[in-house]
Amino acid sequence: MKKFLTLLKVSIQSMLLSSTNSRGRSRKKAATGLGAVVVIAGLGLYLSGFYSYMLMQALAPSQMEILVFIFMGMAALVGGLLFTTFAVKGVVFGGKDNDLLLSMPVSSTLLMASRVTAIYLENLLFSAFVLLPAGVVCTMLTQSGVGHSLLFWVRLVIAALTLPLLDTALSVLLGALAAFLSARVSKGALGQNIVMGLFLVAVFYLSFNLNGMLGSLAANPAGAKDALSWAAPLLWMGEGILGDWGLLLAFAACCVIPFALVVFGLGRVYRQAVAAFAARSAQSNYKLSAQSASSQKKALLRKEAQRFFGTPMYFWNAGLGLIMLLAAGAASLVMREKLLAFVGMDGFPLLPMAAAVICFCLCTCPIAAPSISLEGKYLWILREAPMPGSTLLWVKAGFQLLLTLPCTVIAGACISVALGFQLWQGTVLLIAALLFAVGHALFGMLMGLTFPKLDAVNETVVIKQSLAATLAMFVPMAALAAAGGLYWLGSQTAGWAALALPILLFALLTAVCAAILSKRGPVMLQAL
Repeated sequence: MKKFLTLLKVSIQSMLLSSTNSRGRSRKKAATGLGAVVVIAGLGLYLSGFYSYMLMQALAPSQMEILVFIFMGMAALVGGLLFTTFAVKGVVFGGKDNDLLLSMPVSSTLLMASRVTAIYLENLLFSAFVLLPAGVVCTMLTQSGVGHSLLFWVRLVIAALTLPLLDTALSVLLGALAAFLSARVSKGALGQNIVMGLFLVAVFYLSFNLNGMLGSLAANPAGAKDALSWAAPLLWMGEGILGDWGLLLAFAACCVIPFALVVFGLGRVYRQAVAAFAARSAQSNYKLSAQSASSQKKALLRKEAQRFFGTPMYFWNAGLGLIMLLAAGAASLVMREKLLAFVGMDGFPLLPMAAAVICFCLCTCPIAAPSISLEGKYLWILREAPMPGSTLLWVKAGFQLLLTLPCTVIAGACISVALGFQLWQGTVLLIAALLFAVGHALFGMLMGLTFPKLDAVNETVVIKQSLAATLAMFVPMAALAAAGGLYWLGSQTAGWAALALPILLFALLTAVCAAILSKRGPVMLQAL
């Protein structure tokens, strides 16, 4: 047991506490790990509280509280898969410390169990903050006495403890499949991108059709329950939470048995799986042919593009905002009449709200921030190349601009046309958004230099848990909020001041970031 707890501690630190440079203080690393825990818990609490309340408003009159727990169980299951599937690929099968740990006098099954338990704890955190708030909402809004007994909460806690076991088993299997595709299929990244894209399409479809689904649930809740027979374990969970101990035990068995099979089954071949997933098949179809040459900047841009589009974790975490920008522009044109009806009230600040939407989407695109850390141990090759360090930094920041600027222009133009902006209003919108996009890229580059993570065990740690990527997202959001405050202050004096002050703020911040990157950037790069 002592060995297991030690390995579990190492696995949890690898997953949550490695978001800053290992040379930093332990207090700083612990604070970052606690921040990751708070983000996961906060997201689960928000989703559960908001959607449980909406569901209970529709289902309480018909006393169909069971559907709340079924849908929240689905949310916990899908959210856990989204959080941990690609983390499994890196933490369980692709950790840089696997060779060291496998050489220790511990069984591969014990090591596998510690790795999987760490994934389970992350899923447990999200599941608890989804199911338990749903129980609170049901207790407050129920018309049938649900939640007014101690046994109800005992059954709910049992469900919250067992559901992540099923989630973890599925995450490990999908993560193993992703690791296998990455190692064996030349277009593995393309396949993972397609799967992730389909998943996000399904999520957006459900989000946009939520009101219609709630209306159909309120009209025929019993029929909705019968239509969910394909999700029998979650039906058993709902019935069990509401009082059926037999179905609750059946649901627990459906979660415990797959988890045990995954741990002991993959544990027996864990050493072989790690070796196989780390291998790369060599090509044998080399041909003697003419080689093309390009400039240093083009070669660096090509390298950045290959990493961005060839790493699904990087693409979907740092590029989702670009997709949201294009989707917002297209949706504003397609649903123009509905949009105008929604914002048609007198005095509604259309121009600043459009700018806020575009800039918020840009905040979710920290492409440059993790690019230095993703170089890892090979950074010295670029640093010793016959080119100035400033060229490397500006190319990395420029690659983000190559992606964000066209998307910003397209989204700004579409929104301007859809909302009927005059030419000067559309110009102001584009100027503000483009200044923000440039400043965001330069600030992200500075954060990547200030908080590097060159010894991360995998790209998941750099992209999802690094302090550089986190600050590159949330500090610009704070600047966006400050710009909103300046708009309000300017509106108290003159209309032109309300527009000029936010633009001046964006221009000032962009100039400061550019000056620091030009003067201090190469020095910071050499100090890494």
